[in-house]
Amino acid sequence: LVAAGLVQGPVDVYESTITKKSKESKKCRNSGHTNHGNTGGKQLYPGSGALGRDIGVGIWSTAWWPFLRSVKEGLSNSADDDEGGDNKNTLADMIQQQKNRQSYQTLLQDLEACGSYVKDVGYRTPNGSWLVKSELNASPFGIQDLLDDNINSKSIDDDDPALLFVREKDLLSCLRNAIKIEQRLGTVKYHSGVRVDGIENVNGDLGSLVLQSTTNASDGDEKGSSISPQYHLIIAADGLHSPLRSRFAGHNSSHVTGTGMESSSSRKAPKDTLEYKWEHTKGQREATQVEDREYIVFRGNAPKLESSQEDGSGSFQTWGEERSMRFAAVPFRHETEDLDDDDDDSNSNSGHYSKSQSFISKKQMDEEVWFATISDPAFIDTVKASTGALNAIEQKKLLLEAFGPWHKPIKTLIETTPADKIMFDLAVAHRHNARPVFDVGRIMEFELWQQKRKAKENGSQSHNGDGKIYGRGPILSFIGDSYMTVDPVLAQGFTMAMESGATIVQSVEQILVHPGATSSTPIYQPKLLRDKLLQRHYSRERRLLQLLRSTELVQRLAQPHGFGAILATWIIRPVVKLCPEGVKKRVFDYMIRYSLGLTGDRGDSGGKQ
Repeated sequence: LVAAGLVQGPVDVYESTITKKSKESKKCRNSGHTNHGNTGGKQLYPGSGALGRDIGVGIWSTAWWPFLRSVKEGLSNSADDDEGGDNKNTLADMIQQQKNRQSYQTLLQDLEACGSYVKDVGYRTPNGSWLVKSELNASPFGIQDLLDDNINSKSIDDDDPALLFVREKDLLSCLRNAIKIEQRLGTVKYHSGVRVDGIENVNGDLGSLVLQSTTNASDGDEKGSSISPQYHLIIAADGLHSPLRSRFAGHNSSHVTGTGMESSSSRKAPKDTLEYKWEHTKGQREATQVEDREYIVFRGNAPKLESSQEDGSGSFQTWGEERSMRFAAVPFRHETEDLDDDDDDSNSNSGHYSKSQSFISKKQMDEEVWFATISDPAFIDTVKASTGALNAIEQKKLLLEAFGPWHKPIKTLIETTPADKIMFDLAVAHRHNARPVFDVGRIMEFELWQQKRKAKENGSQSHNGDGKIYGRGPILSFIGDSYMTVDPVLAQGFTMAMESGATIVQSVEQILVHPGATSSTPIYQPKLLRDKLLQRHYSRERRLLQLLRSTELVQRLAQPHGFGAILATWIIRPVVKLCPEGVKKRVFDYMIRYSLGLTGDRGDSGGKQ
């Protein structure tokens, strides 16, 4: 959209983590995500962080279908031009001409080069018996098929979903390297080491971000503070504990919570006051609340198993019978080195940096990424305690005591993972999703009113002037974990985030190139964008609801506790085993498609119905 001249560029991306490698650093650097050593790999914050971890993560093909579609449309437009088509000067044509992005092609090629597709999957019981087996699409329609014009046998619209496993740090560096291509073209500006603390300078439909340089964080002063340019649209992708989410989301909470919750203070306030009009206390906290899921997640990378240690299962997920226990493992292949560059390859004549070029050396490693969940108080209470965590050796011993009696090769996977490399954290999730915010100015005005009232109660003087904010302010939209963090059950966190980014682009494009547009110059209409983003929110909410239902079902069956454990172990699972394999496979495949939003009215999704 920037390249086509429809959106003012560059797009500013603010990342609080310093992603540039220092001159003293080695090829492999520490993300600062975990504490290694005697206390093991306790995670310092939830989510992937900016640099990522060594663990493998899954991305479903619905995440990259929008990129493929864009490249396909751009190639089709180029083919029409080559055939001598008419001059194309409409807004829609201007966008079409820019859709075949080199950054998209590089990203898709690099992701496939960095990881491997999952084929054999299924659910098991602790004794090793299979509840259900299936196969995923291990050779999906990809960027090379598109570039080679291999569309006779395959297409995006007739493709089954595929699951690609890559190292988390490789996924994130692939994305950053794609951004670098756009930086050279002037469409994007990537600000590393800059934290967003809030929104200020609201005027009409515009507003600025309050920025803080994280390189000066240790100085204890405000010399790194600044104000950004003004924006019409701000996208918060800053994770579970997003400060923009906690401050601005949930004020219109009756829809978000679905309960119409009302704060006690607003019931007592006069109807013409700000306090009455805004759901600002109990309801807002409910809408933005982070919920402890009462179990702990362990993750690790084990060496590739020898054939004598394997049982021929490939990828599997084993459902426990008590204490919310579950274990899963996926074999995957990745580079042996951290491929992230130093963000300074100005001497390169390649035109763009591609990670896939590094794979010529074939320096790859086969590993088994595994994760385990458990709600045993021996783990939970220690992690929650302020003293820290168990000794890494003791923690690994407890894991082996809990999961060691399970089927082959679970014990071997845990045993061969170094104790201090086993990462863990408490499972947390948001209770509700965050809808886009269209009245940032109104919320800021309410905050000023609160500050003024507090100053009056304390007998001090308020310095907030007339307490007025002139305008609605910029639109604030949330994606990724800041939109809603869900339980890590079906490996769709990154997938949901990438899908969300694509749908925001589609929304902006549609309001600039709407059917009623007659001018060749784009006209920004805030109301149109608010309406379109609200429609998008409801569409994404349906997609999210399907994921949440699937997650809840699998979680109740796979991580049982209390009476649910008895029901799952002695009734549900025996019935499942008695079902014909063909029926179970169809149900399993349907559940995967349902969780990805590929059933019924697929809306903006791709793939085969």
